[in-house]
Amino acid sequence: MIQVQTSIHDRFSVEFKINFTDKEQQHQLFKMNSWVFVPNSLNINASTYSKEQFYRDVKSNVRLKTPQFSLQQLADAEATTVRYLNAAVQKYTSVPSPAGFQDLEFHIKMYVAIYKSALRDETKTLQKNDFNPDRWKAHLAAMRRVVRHYREIMRNNSENSSDIASIFQYGDEYLSHLTELYAVRLLRSAITISVDGIEDIVLDIKKLISEEHQYKIDQEYAHFAANNVAESRDMFQHQNMLKKYIESALYLKTDSQPDGMAAQEITLSFAAGLAMLVSMLIALPFQKYLGQYPVLIFIILVVAYMFKDRIKEYARRRFAYRLKSRFFDLKNKIFFRGKEVVHIKEGVDFIDDKKTPDEVLRVRRRSDLENRISLEQIVLYRKQVKVDEEALRQSYEYRYDGINDITRLHLQYFTGKMDDPEANVSMLGKDGELTTMEIPRVYNIHVVLQCVVGEMMEYHCFRLMMNRNGILECVEI
Repeated sequence: MIQVQTSIHDRFSVEFKINFTDKEQQHQLFKMNSWVFVPNSLNINASTYSKEQFYRDVKSNVRLKTPQFSLQQLADAEATTVRYLNAAVQKYTSVPSPAGFQDLEFHIKMYVAIYKSALRDETKTLQKNDFNPDRWKAHLAAMRRVVRHYREIMRNNSENSSDIASIFQYGDEYLSHLTELYAVRLLRSAITISVDGIEDIVLDIKKLISEEHQYKIDQEYAHFAANNVAESRDMFQHQNMLKKYIESALYLKTDSQPDGMAAQEITLSFAAGLAMLVSMLIALPFQKYLGQYPVLIFIILVVAYMFKDRIKEYARRRFAYRLKSRFFDLKNKIFFRGKEVVHIKEGVDFIDDKKTPDEVLRVRRRSDLENRISLEQIVLYRKQVKVDEEALRQSYEYRYDGINDITRLHLQYFTGKMDDPEANVSMLGKDGELTTMEIPRVYNIHVVLQCVVGEMMEYHCFRLMMNRNGILECVEI
């Protein structure tokens, strides 16, 4: 199954999150091709926008899909997360070792990351569905139990080891932050509901928020302080660091290098050899028959060298073009807990309509006028992800369901040639008087995604509406 989500990350960047789910574990190869249609007026082309610039503007991450558990499952004292965390603690405390410490740290992160995923999804479900007091009460009770299980393990094992205590506290602090954050979101929804029984739910949510806030104070954890901007700013930065720390359990570390280097060196050497062969075929016959005319031989050798140089450049370009279609720009080795588990290849090129598949142009949905004036440059970004499931199973206790490919495209460079965000338009008003109106000036950048898993292929088209001030909206069309 393929799921695509997109969101505006900030004023000048948009994020595409693609979930490749393979529950039957039949396929290990995932492909994503992106065609970015850029208006010609922005002057983005092969001569003004290099591959290096593109890779600076694209941030790509691959992470394992967070294991799916319901909040009620996590609240059980025998939950998978509880058992794995207890086992990791016992393994490290019985025979302390760097590997055991890393394993414990990983399961602390997983406990909190899985709680966050379940809490986020079920909070959204409660907010969307009709109010059911029993479900809300069960949800709040489950939140308390998940947090209590973690803190019991922390208290029982942190007293005798300061290094264990520190990593447990990082998890505990973020666990408290998540609980308070989503409780506040529930409270914001609850106070808008006017049905019987909501008053008790509101009181219970407020009690949970107060409990967690006081817990943070007692543990000397960072917390937002009303009317203290500096302290709240530092706390916000600290929470972002904790978020990256916890989620690093599922992100895969990358070792990147150019793709096809050996093939490129061999083909370029072949091009040089071909050029030398041609020059020798030109020079040798003349040397045999015109040996008594050294000046003439000299001129012929210079001409032969000129042919050699041009033939070498021509062959190099032809071979490079053919290599480009078979190889990528970069190949990335992805490591998870020290094991090489994923290989990723990336490539980017400017292409024209003739090299763009008809299905992509159909999904792009150009108007007849757009087709007639040919007003776009096309950037093709290719990505291929291959998962070594055997290596992954050896280092990952949870069920492997798939991967999330997260690509963030920064577009600030695209704004360099944009006109002012507003244009003044004069018109005749209803009263017969001349009036001037400010009309927003926008540029549309279209992105077509092709996602492939085995025999399954999906296309998605997004329109990014932006101006010099940044991205205004991103919608799927």
